Amino acid sequence: MKRLTLAFIILAVLSISLSAQSWKRNPSSIIYGNGTNHFMGDLGGGKKVAAHFMGIRDLDYQVTRPTWQVGYRYRFHDYFTFRINYTYALISGKDGASGSLDRQARNLSFRSGIYELSTQVEYYFVKEKGAAKSSFGSLKGFTPLSAYVFIGGGAFYYNPKAKYGEDGDWIALQPLGTEGQFANPDGSPYIYTNSRTGEILTTPKPYKRVAAMISMGIGIKYDLNKLWSLGFELSNRYTSSDWIDDTHDRYFNYAEFGLTPPNQYTSYFADRHYDLIYDTDGNILEIAPTQTNPMYSGKTMRGDPDFNDAYILAMITVYYKIGGSSKAKPKYR
Repeated sequence: MKRLTLAFIILAVLSISLSAQSWKRNPSSIIYGNGTNHFMGDLGGGKKVAAHFMGIRDLDYQVTRPTWQVGYRYRFHDYFTFRINYTYALISGKDGASGSLDRQARNLSFRSGIYELSTQVEYYFVKEKGAAKSSFGSLKGFTPLSAYVFIGGGAFYYNPKAKYGEDGDWIALQPLGTEGQFANPDGSPYIYTNSRTGEILTTPKPYKRVAAMISMGIGIKYDLNKLWSLGFELSNRYTSSDWIDDTHDRYFNYAEFGLTPPNQYTSYFADRHYDLIYDTDGNILEIAPTQTNPMYSGKTMRGDPDFNDAYILAMITVYYKIGGSSKAKPKYR
């Protein structure tokens, strides 16, 4: 009887030990994610000035758009995993949907596909626990829920477009030079004087449509069985570009200097503002339905150059374990 009890204890301990390292048998997973995104840049937003960390108070749900993701995940430690992701997000911003009258009067809008390739390292502060693999596995107290934080980075391609009129075509904005990028046809900076302040200013160079980003976020994962898991992930992408929405800083009027715009659509998309009507105390009463005069070159607040653009992703994820080494398989089941 003592020998039988001793054998039982040895087998139970061995089973628990092997179960604790069960992730080594299936360290790899493929991932599919589907969710929404929210753009945090110069266009659109809420009533208040944007917050630049997660930006929840500046969310504008009218321009929330879909996101898809596929990826590969590799668990290389009890607490750490590594992921490679390919993400597509259709992002947009629209001043007309903002809660701010100032932004509504600016009246700019855009949309762009984001094609992102990224990596991330995840730290599981609520550790993953592999499912029991033997008849003694129930002794371990299997917990299917885990949680993690992550940091990563990558690169993405974007191409902001805006709609010409109510029913017109979507026009790519980068070639238009909406802030004077092509005042010199070769794209070199154009030096000019602000007619109101006398400042000597230069136009920006044409921007690139490829940028880098750093991602930070948090997620949870629930194991349905040995192969399938469900999760939810919330992250913010901080980018190296302030041009995702084709706005950065100042207005530029090509006609003011007798220059020919690089495109027939340039003037239309460079300045679409409506006039604001104020009361005697300087408070905004309403937005006029028309534009009296175009903005002068050098007028600020077409965009805000102090912060780069960002976007938030909220994803529901599905995991499927693949491969794994057969060397770590337990001898007892």
